[in-house]
Amino acid sequence: MDKRTKHKKAKKIVIRGIILLMLGVFGVNVQAQSARKAEKAVERRQDKLDKQKENKKEQSKDEMEELRQKHIKMQTKEVQKRMKKSRKKAKKYNERKKGFFLKRWFGRK
Repeated sequence: MDKRTKHKKAKKIVIRGIILLMLGVFGVNVQAQSARKAEKAVERRQDKLDKQKENKKEQSKDEMEELRQKHIKMQTKEVQKRMKKSRKKAKKYNERKKGFFLKRWFGRK
């Protein structure tokens, strides 16, 4: 009787150990999968927000361009020519300018 009870106890301990090991392994996998799903959901949401922000920027840029064109059309021919001339002159001078001196001194070459 003594050997049988020892054998049964040992068998129970081994079975409990195997069950706990299995639960531990499968429990970790479930948590990892749920974390991935949550991460993907966050990424999708962030992508959607980025697209919305980009569309908003694009719309505002188009709107500003339309307003600028409307402003130019409201001017007389002489003023339009003068605006064009001064815009070209400003562009020419700004292209020739060097960058900020600290940026030139310590920037990448």
